Amino acid sequence: MDAMRLCALWLPGLTLLRPGSGTGPGDPAVPACSNLSFKSCEECLKNVSCLWCNARNTCMDYPVRSILPSSSLCPLYDARWGVCWSSIPDEEEERLARDREERRMQSLQRKHERKMKQDEIRKKYGLLQDSDHPYSRFENE
Repeated sequence: MDAMRLCALWLPGLTLLRPGSGTGPGDPAVPACSNLSFKSCEECLKNVSCLWCNARNTCMDYPVRSILPSSSLCPLYDARWGVCWSSIPDEEEERLARDREERRMQSLQRKHERKMKQDEIRKKYGLLQDSDHPYSRFENE
């Protein structure tokens, strides 16, 4: 199985075009990937044979011989091909962090309420050291 087919299997939604199909790097109407560096991810990925690297702000030819780009070319976390990720995940992460903090605060509130109830029970049965309680616990000596 050649690299283009294998890549298409591993990267669903990404259509790789064969050379001479009219929309690849050999087409004079489509600029070379390296000419799109320092522009934007969206501009770079209009050409389906390009790879955008967020870390280096560069556009380069997708390495079709390997399934995933090597880390020397671009760290995998910063590599984009097929689509550019929008800022929506950042908003979602903020919402999840707020929800997590709210659940943590509710948990602390419930923990405090449980401690108060336990202290009331301990006080009722003389297990809590309290100065205003008329009875004291006897110790066997």
